[in-house]
Formats: sequence, structure tokens, C-alpha cells
Amino acid sequence: MGCNGIHKKVKTMDFKEMNPLGIIGIIGAIILVVGVFLGWLGPTSGSGTTYTGWDIWNNVDSIFKPHTEDYGGLGYIKYSGVPGYFAPLVALICGIISIVLMIIPTVLGKDKLGNIGGILGIIALILAVVVVICAILMYTGTVTVETYTAGGELISKVTSKVASDGVGFKIGFWLVLVGGIITMIGGLMPILKDKGIIKI
Repeated sequence: MGCNGIHKKVKTMDFKEMNPLGIIGIIGAIILVVGVFLGWLGPTSGSGTTYTGWDIWNNVDSIFKPHTEDYGGLGYIKYSGVPGYFAPLVALICGIISIVLMIIPTVLGKDKLGNIGGILGIIALILAVVVVICAILMYTGTVTVETYTAGGELISKVTSKVASDGVGFKIGFWLVLVGGIITMIGGLMPILKDKGIIKI
């Protein structure tokens, strides 16, 4: 057989047995993971702090998660937190799991997996849907800040969009949203192909 025969066999495994639909899902999942560590919220112009998705989850600024700040005898302030603030964590988990789920059928090929390939596609699809929903919650949501006296009397209540007053969504947020959609497509297409709805 020799080295040439071994080379041809490896080449066949690399290219002919790989599932191109799974590759779409892998690309989307990688974008998900990368997007978590890029900027999500920051100033639309000028200088200022830009927070990555991981910063938001780690709550590096107390505005992100629901909490109450007590000022003793002076009163306290309630922060509703950013809706979907857990989106970066969900995106990271979904991205990593989706990469694993997509690599298995893509490398081994559908014929060797049987029905397992379709099951893995469904799992990846569900995870991607969760990511997209979380991102939409953050994009459309509002933040409420309530100020109270020490006796519990409401002094003021301010509600605003997450992206407002010079703050906007950055590239990391959009990458996660796009990555989630691509991963959804990567998980959905094999299912549609199996049912004969599409032919690729």
C-alpha cells in the first residue's frame, strides 16, 4: 500500500465524508464564542468604557444585574438590571456545546451516526434559539432605576432603553446574534434535508 495509499485514505476522510451542513453550524458556534469576549455595550461616540459580553456577565459594573444598593439612613436604590444579562454566559455555553455537537457528525459523517446526527442537530438548534432569544431580550429591554427613602417611600423612578443616552450595542453583541442565527441554520438544515423538504 505504501505512503501514497495512506495519504489517499486520510484525504478521503478529510474531504469526502465531512458534512458541509455541519460546517455551517461550526462557523456559527465559533462566532458565538468569539463574540462573547468582544465589546457589547459602549459609548456611541467619544471616549468611555466599552463592556464585553463577559464583563456584563461578571457584573464588572453594578448596573448590569438586578440588585439593591443600601445607603443606610439616606435610603436605597433598586436597579432592575439589564434584561437578558445572562446572554453572554448562555452564548458561551451554547457555542462550546454546539461546536462539539457539530464536529461529531461533520467529521464522522451521517452514515456512521444514523439517527444520532439528527438528534445532535436538534440539540444545537435549541441551544442557538436560546441564544437569539436572550440577545433580543437585551436589545429590546429597558433598565429601571428606583430611588427610595430610608422609610421605603419612592422618590424617583427612571426607565430607559438599554442602548440610550449615548450608549450603543457593539460588534460583540451583533456577532453573537448573527452566530446564533447561523448555528440555528446549521442545526435546522440537516433536519429539513432528512425530511426531504430541501435538497443539498
